[in-house]
Amino acid sequence: MAFRSKTRMDTLESTESALLSSECAYDSTTLTVDDFSAKALASATSGYLNTWELPLHFRDFFMRRADQSQIPAFRSQGKFIPEEKRYTRPEQWKVLEGDRVMFVKGPNKGKIGKVLGLQPFTNSIYTDIAETEPLSVPKQLWQEGQNEYLIDYPKTVSPDDVRVVTTMVKEDGTEYDIVAEEVVFNGKYFDEDYKKMMPIRRVKYHEHIIIPWPRPDPAEDCVFSTPPEMAEERSHIENSILHFEQPADFKIESLRDPIMKRPYKWDKQVLKKGDITKLTAPGIPYSETKKAMFEERKQIRESQITEMSAEVMEFIGSRVAEHLNNVTDPDFKRYVDKVSGEYRKQKLARREKEKHLQDLQIKEAQKRNKRAKEANAQ
Repeated sequence: MAFRSKTRMDTLESTESALLSSECAYDSTTLTVDDFSAKALASATSGYLNTWELPLHFRDFFMRRADQSQIPAFRSQGKFIPEEKRYTRPEQWKVLEGDRVMFVKGPNKGKIGKVLGLQPFTNSIYTDIAETEPLSVPKQLWQEGQNEYLIDYPKTVSPDDVRVVTTMVKEDGTEYDIVAEEVVFNGKYFDEDYKKMMPIRRVKYHEHIIIPWPRPDPAEDCVFSTPPEMAEERSHIENSILHFEQPADFKIESLRDPIMKRPYKWDKQVLKKGDITKLTAPGIPYSETKKAMFEERKQIRESQITEMSAEVMEFIGSRVAEHLNNVTDPDFKRYVDKVSGEYRKQKLARREKEKHLQDLQIKEAQKRNKRAKEANAQ
């Protein structure tokens, strides 16, 4: 396995550009520190090495070295999870942002907190009463109202270390909290707030108790927001699926960033033969002369000999045997005899004979030893 080398200056420039271009916040509700580390690592190694495609031990080595080279503000809190093993569905997380949970492990065991966000890079969550650690933040990444370098950054918690809490109402209207030791998902419904199908969360062994999902914060419209009724309005209709209405001097390069680095040759998209065939417009129908030429070529190909007949094989064998029999060089004759089938058969027969003789000698030695033991016993 060969990796392309990269100068230290190029690595530092790529990492710095990735760090300064990412949006990273360090308050208790914006959860992008580990995201930031992964983006910086991916940007610094893009085009050179795909870390996620490496074997596990190589991947851990590169992740550990990349983490050690980062300043403390950009180091990950937990072990990175491969993309194929990260949680993507509510059934995997079991809790979402806004859920009330009770800690069952750690120093906050028995306390009830609130989920502030999810961390997909480590399959962990943030809570409002989690432990914190001091973190030094560069001035370029200070948030609004921040006036010092050192902040208290919350630590992540595994979803297995918490249990979801829900509120129940008695017949007389009294409210009380229950803690679900384990939840199951049975059925789905369309949630208007999440705008997608959501699984129904129930308490295991008490499936009649449904734990509703927390309501997400409503999105605030700004001056650049488009009303829903206007976004659904269709403003353009194509007249043809083959010809597009575009300027004659239109080029794909006009859509690209002019200061973007030139992509490497192995990152380019390659058109296959089938794609080229689909994109090529049909040509003029063949004339009768060309059709006759194609038919003649087909007949020539069919008339060509593709398999060797017995007479030809016998003729070639006789010529080769005649040539070998007329060889006068003793070294060449010895070589021909050595690679021939008869020599190999003789060699195998000699080995079998030597092995048979060795087996007889071993049996005779065993018999002598047995007779000697019997004589000593008497």
